[in-house]
Amino acid sequence: MRMVVESVVALAIAVILFRTFEAEGYMISTGSMAPSLLGYHKQVTCPRCDYSFTYGVAYDESVSANRFQGASGEADLNAGVGEYATCPNCNTNSIDLTHVPRNEGDQLLVFKHAYYLKPPRRWEVVVFQNPIKPTQAYVKRVVGLPGEKVQVKQGDLYVNGEIQRKELKTQRAVRQLVYDNRYQPQDDDFFQPRFIPVEQEDDAGGQSNHWSPREHGFVHTADQDNPLAESHWSWVKYQHWIRQGGHHETSVPLEAWPAEVDPPEPVIGAVHYDEQKQQLTCHGALSPDDCQRWLNQSEDEEFRYALALLYEKSHVAPVVDDYAYNSGVENQKAIPVHDFMFECQLQVSGREGAFAVEMQNGQHQFRTLIDFAQQQVSLWVDDQQQPLRSEPLHDAFRSGPVRLEMSVMDRQVLCAVDGKLLYQPLLFSESSTPRKEIREPVRFGCQGARVQVADLKLFRDIHYTRGKGLHGVEEPYELDERSYFVLGDNSPVSLDSRSWADGKMDRKYLLGKPFLVHLPSRQGEVKFGNHIGHIRIPDFSRIRYIH
Repeated sequence: MRMVVESVVALAIAVILFRTFEAEGYMISTGSMAPSLLGYHKQVTCPRCDYSFTYGVAYDESVSANRFQGASGEADLNAGVGEYATCPNCNTNSIDLTHVPRNEGDQLLVFKHAYYLKPPRRWEVVVFQNPIKPTQAYVKRVVGLPGEKVQVKQGDLYVNGEIQRKELKTQRAVRQLVYDNRYQPQDDDFFQPRFIPVEQEDDAGGQSNHWSPREHGFVHTADQDNPLAESHWSWVKYQHWIRQGGHHETSVPLEAWPAEVDPPEPVIGAVHYDEQKQQLTCHGALSPDDCQRWLNQSEDEEFRYALALLYEKSHVAPVVDDYAYNSGVENQKAIPVHDFMFECQLQVSGREGAFAVEMQNGQHQFRTLIDFAQQQVSLWVDDQQQPLRSEPLHDAFRSGPVRLEMSVMDRQVLCAVDGKLLYQPLLFSESSTPRKEIREPVRFGCQGARVQVADLKLFRDIHYTRGKGLHGVEEPYELDERSYFVLGDNSPVSLDSRSWADGKMDRKYLLGKPFLVHLPSRQGEVKFGNHIGHIRIPDFSRIRYIH
C-alpha cells in the first residue's frame, strides 16, 4: 500500500513539474481553426449517408451575423432551438440538432518553451496571448514571418509577391473534405453518385466501360476476349452533384420558347430564356417541382428535352468553400475553389497496362500516368507531346494496396504513394486569364490493367477569404522584425491578422507550440428513470498530434 501511495504521489509531482516547466493545457472555445481543431461543437451523424461531421456552436466575436451571438458579442453556448445542419458529404440539409448534445472544444497540450529554442515556422500552429485580454489565449496558424510582406489573394497566400506552396504533410493538415465515397445514402432514389463511370464509344459503335462498382470503390477488369479494347482508356469521373441550392448558373440550348407557354419572369422565375442567345438558364439547382411545373405546360419535344437536360446539368455545381461546421452562420458567401487533392487506395494485379489520375484547376489539366508495363511514372500537362516529369516506378505497388494521393494546390502538382513522392513537384505560374469554375475536378482511368480502387476521397485546399480586409488583403502587409501574421483555418469566421486593429502578432505574446489534442471528449447518454441526460466521457479516437 505504501508503495502505491508513493507511486501516486511521485506521478502527481512529475505531472505538476511537467506542466509547470514544460507543458500547459489549453481548451479551444471557438471554431476559428475548425475542422483541424474544434471549439464548442455538436457531433452530427447524417441520417442519410451516415457520415459524421462537426457543427460549431461558438465563434469568434467577428461573426456578428451568427444566430448564436448574444447582445454582448460573446457566443451563446446554450442556444439550441432551431439549429439545423447540412451534411458536407451528401448535401442533405435541415438536419435537426435540437436534441444533439454540445461537446467541449479540443484540449491542447502546449510545449511552453518550444520557441525559446527556435522561432515558429510558416504553417505552424501556435498558441499566444490576446494582447487586449492577456488571460485569453488564441490558437492560429503562422503564415507570415518577421520582416515579410504578406497578402491574401484569390484564396492563396503570397509573401513578398511570391505564392507560398505547402508540402504534402501540410496539405494533409489543412485540407477540407469535399466528398468521401465510402458514405453514400441508402434507399435514396434522388441521390446521384458523385464518382461515375464514363461511357465511351467502342470500335463496334456501342457504349462500353470496364469499370464495375464495388463496395467503397471500383474494379477495372481487362477484356481478354477483345484485344482492341485493351488499347482504350476507361474512365471514372467525379461530378459535384448537389441536392438543392447553389449560386451557379447553368444553360442549355433551346431554339425557341414554346408559344403556348407564358415566358418566365426575368428576375424571380426559376428559369430564364434568352431569345438572342437561344439559351435556357437557371440559377442554382433546378428543383423537381419547378421542373415538373414547366413540363406540364407544354408537349413541345425540344422544350421538354431542354428542361430535362437543364435539370440534370444544374445539379452538377462548382465546388465551393463550404464549411459544414459553419452551417449556423448566416449570410455566408460561397466562393468557387480551384485547388484539390484526390486520395484513394489502389491495388494492382499483374504488371500490364496503365493507370492515370487527371486533375484540373480551371486553366490546366494535369495527368499522372503510372505505366505498370514500362515501370514508369510521368506527369503530362494539357496536350503537350512530352511529359514534364518522368521517373522509374518504385516497388510499392507489388506489396499490396497503396495509398495514392495527387494534389493541385498553390499552383503546384504533387503525387505520392504511401507518403513518398513519385516525382519532383511541378511548380507553375499564375495565368492572366480568369480560372473557370470547376464542376468535375478529377477523373481516374485505366488501360489494359487489372486494378481495384477503393476509399475514394476528394479534398479542397483552404481558400483564404477577405475577413474584414483591414490587413494583407487589398495590399501587402509589412511585418516588423518581431512580428508574425497569423490566420485561422476556418477562414470565413476566423478573427485574425486580416481583421485585427493591428494585424501583427508580436512574438512576446507567444505561449508555446501545441503538439497534442490530449483530452478530447464526447457526450455519453445516461438514463435516470424516464429522463435522458448526458455526461462528458473521453473520446480516445480524437487524440492526435498537431501539425
